[in-house]
Amino acid sequence: MKKSISIIALILSMMMLASCGTNSNKETPTPTPAQTPDPELVKNTINATIVMEDGDEISLELYPDLAPETVENFVELAEDGFYDGTIFHRVIEDFMIQGGGYDENLKEQKTDSIKGEFSANGFENTLSHTRGVISMARAQDMDSASSQFFIMHEDAPHLDGQYAAFGMVTDGMDVVDEIASVKTGTVAASGMEDVPVEPVIIETITIDTGSSSSKKSSKSTDDEDEPTTKPSDDDEDDADAEKDDADEESLNLSDILGSGSDL
Repeated sequence: MKKSISIIALILSMMMLASCGTNSNKETPTPTPAQTPDPELVKNTINATIVMEDGDEISLELYPDLAPETVENFVELAEDGFYDGTIFHRVIEDFMIQGGGYDENLKEQKTDSIKGEFSANGFENTLSHTRGVISMARAQDMDSASSQFFIMHEDAPHLDGQYAAFGMVTDGMDVVDEIASVKTGTVAASGMEDVPVEPVIIETITIDTGSSSSKKSSKSTDDEDEPTTKPSDDDEDDADAEKDDADEESLNLSDILGSGSDL
């Protein structure tokens, strides 16, 4: 009897070992996030500061060599006062905080769209969506980003190559953490979810003019479709008049960050 029990135990042990070996061969590989940017691509920087209505500040370092048109667009909007009074309208803790497109009454603030500077759109951008990175929101159209941006609260490598990351927080992640923890809800009338119950208002976004000279050197002149250097204040109205007047698709919250993203 004891001999039979021993034989059965041996057989069961062999089956368990075989099963373990089979499972290990079927393990799903961990997705590889975008690699750290080449130091040469983040050598030139532009400093910006998001000043909240309550006085809190989020300091940013922007990379014009990595995403030139994206950075130029953000800088121009900030200098024009476009972001003044806009809110962080979509907040998901442990993911990201998104703002720059609505006022506190949830009225959309529209502006022209730009080219999506990320690999899925044929543009090399190696900045990974790790905690503290700032990137551009968009709708389904890869070239639909305009003013809305999001700051990563936690790492989300599945966004790499799909959205134009263009800088990172250098100071004020405690402010990002605080915003990420606010109470949110759904605004049925607007079809918007994850909206802070109490408006999280951006007073202004300032640009450090002492660091902005680097953006001109980041522009490519090899392709006439590439963006040029920022126009002077006198030329801004003329430059704006030359842009297409076609209405861009509204950045509905169900589309922002892409319907294909694993949210």
